[in-house]
Amino acid sequence: MVRSLARFSISSCLVLLSAFGCSDPARSASDSAASPSPTPGCRAPAGVSNSPRTIDESVTLINALPKPLSLPCFLESLARPLEISATYSLFSAQPAQGARSPRIFLFQDPVVLSIVPDGDGAPLLEFGEQRPEFRSLKAEIVFPVAAQLDRSAPFDHLLFSPQLTTCGGCHPGELQESEISGVRTFVSLALRPRPQELIAAASLSHELEICDRAREPQRCAMLAALMGWGPVTDRTFPPEMSTFGGN
Repeated sequence: MVRSLARFSISSCLVLLSAFGCSDPARSASDSAASPSPTPGCRAPAGVSNSPRTIDESVTLINALPKPLSLPCFLESLARPLEISATYSLFSAQPAQGARSPRIFLFQDPVVLSIVPDGDGAPLLEFGEQRPEFRSLKAEIVFPVAAQLDRSAPFDHLLFSPQLTTCGGCHPGELQESEISGVRTFVSLALRPRPQELIAAASLSHELEICDRAREPQRCAMLAALMGWGPVTDRTFPPEMSTFGGN
């Protein structure tokens, strides 16, 4: 289902790319909804960084956490404070589900992670590891993770064909960068959310406060894992970075 959605999104983005687009001082979001104690198993063990700065370090953290590993558990394990940029844009293989469940970018420089709390893209953790000239190495992991991941796993899942990833339809200029365990890795143009579609971190804190855990347990768990364990602040991408359809 997830891979089918991603393949559909390639065609959609190729059609829409010509017509649509894909900092201010940081503002703190309330962490009043924080749980009183850590969820068992959702903390990085000794010797493993809880602030992964690369795709490879993210795989190391995922492999160090208990299995099966949920995406909320991984998010909870990340060090605070977090810097995020959220958007209600639909133009992605990981589309937002409106302002109440936006697509959320987490800055772990030089890697940027992205999640959505709800919808078909909710099982995905996507990566853009920054490269010069506003290009990025793309990768993706599907949760829950049941077993140890090979270093090539985040790149293998993205492949649409030997020469194209599921990111290539929306992100121009895709080129192979390297190869890991026989799996090709690809770099393409990095794109930022359009400013008029941004959602403040404070809004996500409010969504957590009013979230009905009985009706939407997974969405509430995602919001709690992101917003409930320490300060989360707004950050914007560099204004020189392109959006879908140009700046």
